[in-house]
Parts: sequence; C-alpha cells; structure tokens
Amino acid sequence: MLPWLEGACRGLAKRMAGGRLGHAPLIHGPRGIGKRALGDWLARLLLCSQPDDGQPCGDCQSCRRIDSDTHPDLFVVELAEDKQSIGVDQVRRLIEQLQLTASLGASRIGLIPHADAMNRNAANALLKTLEEPPSGAWLILLSETPARLPATVRSRCQQWPLRVAEPHLAARWLEQQCSSAEAGTREAALELSGGAPLAAREMIASDDLAFGFELLDDLSQSRPHAQVLERWQSHPAATWRWLARWLSIIMAQLSGAGGWQPPDRALPRHIDRRRLAELWQRALEGHREAERGVVRQDLLLGQWLLEWQAAQSARK
Repeated sequence: MLPWLEGACRGLAKRMAGGRLGHAPLIHGPRGIGKRALGDWLARLLLCSQPDDGQPCGDCQSCRRIDSDTHPDLFVVELAEDKQSIGVDQVRRLIEQLQLTASLGASRIGLIPHADAMNRNAANALLKTLEEPPSGAWLILLSETPARLPATVRSRCQQWPLRVAEPHLAARWLEQQCSSAEAGTREAALELSGGAPLAAREMIASDDLAFGFELLDDLSQSRPHAQVLERWQSHPAATWRWLARWLSIIMAQLSGAGGWQPPDRALPRHIDRRRLAELWQRALEGHREAERGVVRQDLLLGQWLLEWQAAQSARK
C-alpha cells in the first residue's frame, strides 16, 4: 500500500472489524492521491476469505482471482475511453450483478472508480441500491470531485476524504519511483501536481513536465508564432491545462501571494492582472472544450496566443 494511505487502510479495517463500515464508502480526494489503490485494497479486503490483521491475505482463492482479474463477485464500472459519462445501462447492469448469489464467500462488490462521471439518470438508478443494498453487497465509489454527485447519492454514502500526502512521505516515495530524475525535477513535479505523488510520477514519466516547461518558455520568450502554435495544437488538452496552471502561478506572484517559483526560469510579469485573469479563465474553458472533443482547437489556441502576445506588448 502507498505509505501515505496506511492510516486510511487502518481506519477502514477497524470500521470493518467493528461492523461499522458503511455499505457504500465514498472515497474522494485530489487526482493522483491513490483513490483507486485504496478502493482496490478495500475490495480485496472485503472479499478475502482469511484476512490477517486488517490486511487481505494475498494467498486465498479470492485474492488470487482478484490478481488475475477473474473474481466472479467483483464488478467494476469503468468510464469508457470514448465516453464522457457513465450511463444508466452500465449502472443497471451493476445492480443486476449485485443481486446475484455470491460465487465465492458471501460478498459481492461493485466498484465505481469515476463515480462523479455518472450522468443524472445513472446516479438516480443507483439510489435504491444505496438505500436498500442486497445482503452481502458493497458499493465502493471513488470521486475526484464529489460535489458533482447528487446530494441524494452523497448522503447515502459513508464519506472517506483523502488529502495530499505529507511532503516528506511524498518526496521520499517519488525519489524511489523516479530515481533517475533530478531532485529539482521531482520537486517541480510535486509542486505542480499539488502534492499528489502519483500525478507527479505520471508527470515525469510521460514527459508532461518537460512539455509544461517548454510551454512556459513559449510564454516567456519571443518565439515565432507559427512554431509555438504548431507545438500547442499537437496536444491541445495538455496545452490548455498547462496554460491555466502557469497563469495561476503568475497571478499568485503578481498579487504578492508569493508561492513556488520554477527553477532556473523567470515568470512573465509584463501583463495587466485583470487581462491575465481573463486569459486564465479562457484557458480553463479551452481545456473543458478540448476534453469534450470540440474541433478547431488550432483556431482557439491561435487566438489565445495572439491575445497573450498583445497583452504582454501593451505593458512593455
């Protein structure tokens, strides 16, 4: 288990041993904090036939079937790659599966890793099962933004909020995971991921951090418009995300709030703060549109870049 989640594991195991674990725990927290790891661990513990001191044994038939992704009583509702939401048919299928007699042991588990992606009809379909779960059935919901879930769903779940890891635990774990990366790179990844170690590891491993620093140089330096735009439109969603992230850091610096400063780089400062806020809002909107697959990102990014360059020129 991830070291910063050990306390949550102990708490869940203690509730389970005392018969006080709700039938529908809702585990929520920032992206990259390990919600899926904790949800998988809890499902394993609930299905394990011989748990040992609050931990799944790892050796019983149930644990081995989970390891091979063939457990007949574990039902996972995933968000399809080509879909923006979890539909009602997926939830109805889950409800039907939870009504079946368990094949191993006495428990059946429904795991929804992206519960806040359920559309309204899907969430409503889940309500009756949340209110009156079948005997031996558990629902484990994971959410990055639980406020997107209807209040009727949240109120029927047992809340398990997760917070970012303590800095020393996160730094030590990331050093072990990304030992070939420089210390400054790991520090930057943790800062830019909001202290979420899994997100920081992904940022380094996928070269997303390198892309982000290249984009910051685009904002700071006078580079040919066509060259910059060609790079941006090759990864529009990532570009919008990094634009919003860098502008939020720049706004914090200009407002006197201080905060983290990128190593070996100077942040752009010659821009009106109100215009900066407008461009930041546009970047957030652009990211949402890119995630939804809105076409002609080249036009949207090109217009944003022109406005950024004009805003900087006006302050020089």
